[in-house]
Amino acid sequence: MRWAWIAWVLLLTACHKASDPAPFISAGSGKDVVPGMALSFPRDHGAHPEYGLEWWYVTANLEDERGQHHGLQWTLFRFRGAEGDETLWQGQGYLGHMMHESGDRHRAWQRQGRAPQVQITAQPFAAGIDHWWLRSVGNAFQPLQLVASEQNFAVALSLSDSPLVAHGDRGFSDKSGDGSLASYYYSLPRLQVSGHLDDGTGWRSVKGEAWLDREWSSALLDDRFVGWDWMGLQLADGHNLMLFCLRPAEGNAPHCDGSLISANAEVITLVNDVIDWRATQWVTLDGAQYPVEWKLNIPEREISLTIRTRSQDQRNKLDILYWEGPVRVFGTHPGQGFVEMTGRSESSR
Repeated sequence: MRWAWIAWVLLLTACHKASDPAPFISAGSGKDVVPGMALSFPRDHGAHPEYGLEWWYVTANLEDERGQHHGLQWTLFRFRGAEGDETLWQGQGYLGHMMHESGDRHRAWQRQGRAPQVQITAQPFAAGIDHWWLRSVGNAFQPLQLVASEQNFAVALSLSDSPLVAHGDRGFSDKSGDGSLASYYYSLPRLQVSGHLDDGTGWRSVKGEAWLDREWSSALLDDRFVGWDWMGLQLADGHNLMLFCLRPAEGNAPHCDGSLISANAEVITLVNDVIDWRATQWVTLDGAQYPVEWKLNIPEREISLTIRTRSQDQRNKLDILYWEGPVRVFGTHPGQGFVEMTGRSESSR
């Protein structure tokens, strides 16, 4: 079915060679993202079907009662089809991704759906596909409940007590430096998590911290870029740090932006010129190279970090292959977080 092909471009890196025009969601496949559009809640917790691509994206670092670390990703993607596309229900398609990592074991699951399988509401908030759900417990947005299950894996978690912060210019996030590629973007970067997880060996109590990203756009990549790297870090002093880099097709330096979020939710926008983020160690997997260690320096904020993945293979091997996994942070501001990388493998192009 054609909508299954659209799922391949959902992460904007599928079926693409660096020399080809990008078949990504671009201007014209949805409403333009423009500066000056104020975010409004609870409305913006819900769906924005007039835009090309949208996600509800949770990543979490958890620890069970035995001291075992668990990394978790839960994501619902919504994407808009071309005008007149009869293969999509009401012009929309949906994809769910979930990942669990503990030690060197990294697993990922996928669900595809149309409107009858999906519910998205702004208040009370709910976003779910089949029996995978992220939803408010009551009428207020927080606390949230996350429940999902697959064969030999299940989670039931409560998430609460994070500030909500808007990135960029009050939620307008310029990805390219010239405004041609942009999104509306806000996060809840420090959700406190408690609940239970079954990794196939029985239910365990877990606790930790999660990061919820909300983002929608109609143009995140074009033929100048082959993919992106994203990192969300929760630092021990209470700061949170988000970085997003677009990687150019010709091997030039990436374009990066980010947000440094204080413990009291004040946001400092980080522009490309102040960010020095470079890979220092790599692994080769199935012929493709992936960074597994980075040095990050932001001198004007006195930040100097070493960031390492918790395992050497954090690829989500789904219909599209991309890297998603937990990281440790060392240096001036130790902590933990998650990294995502798209467009680095041959099978994702």
